Amino acid sequence: MSIFDIFRKKPKMPASIEDGMASQAHDFINAFRSPGAPIDAAQLDFSRESILLVDHVLHDFYSQGAQLPEDLHFLASAYLFECARRHYGGRYLRGDENNPFVLVIGEPDFKIGFCAMEKVSGRTTNGPEDNLQFFFDGIESPYQQKKNATLL
Repeated sequence: MSIFDIFRKKPKMPASIEDGMASQAHDFINAFRSPGAPIDAAQLDFSRESILLVDHVLHDFYSQGAQLPEDLHFLASAYLFECARRHYGGRYLRGDENNPFVLVIGEPDFKIGFCAMEKVSGRTTNGPEDNLQFFFDGIESPYQQKKNATLL
């Protein structure tokens, strides 16, 4: 095997942040395909209802007082982002330290900034008060009213 063979087999970088986020969301789903997984991967279909399953997984970390591993934090955030993007559209922009990515919905008429990463993290530390489905539902009103908003 030559050095060139090693580099040829490396996975390609996604063409866009959207492609990368979608790939990470699918990795989240695939993480629950094994027997005995705490949730059924087949129910992770990017629907509003499927967000309850993600909330359930994160609640386990909250109830056990366990820290959310960084990779699971990113995968769960990607899944929540992709649920919103599939329902409302949008594009990803770079954010800040607490929200490295933000989904911007509604352009060019209005802008809703959906900051899932801090909310996913908050769900494991603050518990049910940071319910993910309630957070997701917060998009609907400003979206229908075509109002600018930032959802944190």
